[in-house]
Amino acid sequence: MAIWDKPAKGSGPGSSDTQTFSANAAKCPNCGSNVTYDSLRGELICNNCGGCFDPATLDKVGAFGFVNPEKDYDGTIEISGDDADRVEIVCNSCGAQIVTDKNTASTFCAFCGSPALVTRRLTREFKPDYIIPFKFDKEQAIKIFEDYCATVSHLPKSFRSKKILEKMTGLYVPTWIISTEVEVNVVGHGSKGKMVDEAYSDNHASTINNYSMLTFGKVKFRLKDVPFDGEIKIPNRLMAACEPFDYSELIKFRPEYLQGFFAEKYDEQPLDMTDRIYRRLDRYAFAVCEQITFGFDRFVPDTNASYTSYNNQNIKYALLPCWFLSIEFDGKSYQYIVNGQTGKVAGDFPYARGWETIERTGKRAKMNSVSINTGLRAGLYLLPALALACVRLFRFGDTFKWMKFVYNNPVEIILVLVVMGLLTYFLAEILPKILHSKEQKDLASLSKTSSHDLAEEQGVEVYFDTTFPVVAYETTQDFVSLEKGWKYGDEKEYDFISARPEAKEQTYDENATEFEKQGHGRRMMH
Repeated sequence: MAIWDKPAKGSGPGSSDTQTFSANAAKCPNCGSNVTYDSLRGELICNNCGGCFDPATLDKVGAFGFVNPEKDYDGTIEISGDDADRVEIVCNSCGAQIVTDKNTASTFCAFCGSPALVTRRLTREFKPDYIIPFKFDKEQAIKIFEDYCATVSHLPKSFRSKKILEKMTGLYVPTWIISTEVEVNVVGHGSKGKMVDEAYSDNHASTINNYSMLTFGKVKFRLKDVPFDGEIKIPNRLMAACEPFDYSELIKFRPEYLQGFFAEKYDEQPLDMTDRIYRRLDRYAFAVCEQITFGFDRFVPDTNASYTSYNNQNIKYALLPCWFLSIEFDGKSYQYIVNGQTGKVAGDFPYARGWETIERTGKRAKMNSVSINTGLRAGLYLLPALALACVRLFRFGDTFKWMKFVYNNPVEIILVLVVMGLLTYFLAEILPKILHSKEQKDLASLSKTSSHDLAEEQGVEVYFDTTFPVVAYETTQDFVSLEKGWKYGDEKEYDFISARPEAKEQTYDENATEFEKQGHGRRMMH
């Protein structure tokens, strides 16, 4: 049984079981003093004799997943001699638990800012597979945060102070990094012509050139290195907002990189958070299916009828570097995170008095503009029918006089008809498309977060594995593939009604872990 198949004991509020990993304190080979990891140089520094050392030259016991055999971390493993010198700092206010060496002290909690801290010995051992070392120190992290605050418009002047910023804490976050192949049996509506516009499809029937139909397909692709933090006390959206990390800099875990920093234990293993993991992967699957049109002008997947399966998974356990800061302002608590590798800042920022109301009013006005846009397009699409009705109702009076007028002014009549035809075509065909395009831009603008809001979750393009070939093809309603599949990029259409090869029974790996089994044949986003 893999580690991610065993639910983490003691996870959740009120648990007495503690899960930790080690943070060995290396000694200077020259003088025997403690050495700390310098994120700027990427070396271990001795503050006593000034020596600099490559972490790789200080050989210790290997990390989990490399040298040590796989273990069940159930709290019964005895603490090693190295870990016996480590301590666990527990916040009596929020319950956060961080691990450090006995020579590193803390006077406040990295998560809630409370000084109510208790120090105790470690109760168990744990070492991750990988680590990304910090790229910059505390002073640089504070400057990055200050520079970002300078870009946030309408921020209260009294929001920042040197005393508050000094509370910024470097912390390694326990993270499960998941790669997986994705197979989607997708159902959705494919639209052609004007049917891509809801203002038209809601008020008009299908025609030869404008129609919408139920479409069935299968899509296969791969997601690579999607991170999920395993710490309950860290808000998931806050951690996701500071992504992405550059995983090309993942290195084999060595405890020397932890010195001078704090490190968190994991509270949850992948099997403990299958719903959160697969929901995020489902959102990515949905986004990929939206981009595959199956030969239509637009394809919209139906999450209630589509199913996803996740196979051939790879899970890594790593420590990722983050700087945390908690600020109490105007009676509210604000949490911030600075990516310790890329410097990306994330968090909710307060507004100076009155400015939040002004921004909300502006968004409301834009939403009203979108509604007016939709109504206007619906009216424009009706112009040809209205023009024809007007012609039928128009009374020509004396037919002889009308025919004489046409006979005497043929050029003028033709010009008037051409102008009216062009005007009607522009109003009924071109202008609605322009308005629809503007509406899409307005909606995209409304969906963007402001500099005051928590950044959006990373899109699928960040974690899409470009080395894995994407395959997409239409299927019958029974999800059996056609004799000739439709590969993404080929603009081919097939008659899935007449082409009905026999369905191939889908099989799964008998050795699949319990976590993988949870991802087989699940309804999308359920």
